[in-house]
Amino acid sequence: MSDAHAPEAAAASHELFEKHELQEFVTDDQEAGRAICKLLSVLFIYTLIAMSIAAGWTYFAILQDNAG
Repeated sequence: MSDAHAPEAAAASHELFEKHELQEFVTDDQEAGRAICKLLSVLFIYTLIAMSIAAGWTYFAILQDNAG
């Protein structure tokens, strides 16, 4: 009976990745996280600028409408 479980025990003790591969995964993951953070920051700043321009245009359009 214990022979039937021997391959499972051997597979469980065998690591799927080497230590340097895990370190590469961590490094790649951190780099991807930084890239996503930069992308989201740029999109947020773009949105603020676009909203400011639209709000300013709307404000001045309403002022001109009321004055005219």
